[in-house]
Amino acid sequence: MTYDELKRIYDSVGDVRGWDFSRTRTDRDPVPWDYSEIVRRYLRPSSRVLDVATGGGEVFLALAPHVGFGIGTDSSATMIQTAQENTPPSLADKVSFVEMRAQELTLPPASFDAVLDRHGPVFVDQIVPLLRPQGYVITQQVAGRNLQSVYSVFGWGSNGAYWQRYWQENGLLAQDVASLRERFILAGCSLIAHGEYDVPFYFRDVASLLFYLKAIPLPEDFDIERHWEPVSRLIAEYSTPRGIGSNEHRQLLIVQKPE
Repeated sequence: MTYDELKRIYDSVGDVRGWDFSRTRTDRDPVPWDYSEIVRRYLRPSSRVLDVATGGGEVFLALAPHVGFGIGTDSSATMIQTAQENTPPSLADKVSFVEMRAQELTLPPASFDAVLDRHGPVFVDQIVPLLRPQGYVITQQVAGRNLQSVYSVFGWGSNGAYWQRYWQENGLLAQDVASLRERFILAGCSLIAHGEYDVPFYFRDVASLLFYLKAIPLPEDFDIERHWEPVSRLIAEYSTPRGIGSNEHRQLLIVQKPE
């Protein structure tokens, strides 16, 4: 595709609000779990739940009817404002959202039955003290080979290599599930479950691809003028009857605090 064609589509897709990707058209092969379905198995009507890196609260608000009370935190004031705006009146007394960094969770100790983290940073030393005895941590992480066709065409290596550099440069511990599992075990937690999938994933149209590139964290801030040529190559090399091909790579970890 030409620059003019891509620029016209790029200008039409708009910006992401929170982590709402409902406007995109995507497809993927079947996966072995659904994050929200997994989480609901561990929730009770009386559960007090913390959702770290909640974004615009899109996933957490869908889970809120299944809990007694919940707090969503995010380091972005814009995300917290979006989450508050997304909260329906029916959930206003069950859920609150607070701007707070994941590495500085200033909340009362032993006050949550479950701590959730979907695609956000996990700091074991912050989370474990907040759990009540027998409380659960459930995290799903974007794994190292995610969207590999995009990273390859753009010359960025891999999602895993990018985040490994990011953690090192910012003095943070690795956030892959294998490393997190070991740190939770060292903190006295028991491993309940872990899993991984890597399945074909497709952008059904160019607008959906460009929306993703604008919205998700990447090694470089996406700019259509600077990046239109790799986008054009991606479309040319990976287009299939199902859409523009890539992959979705996810890892899941569930641990429990002892009595």
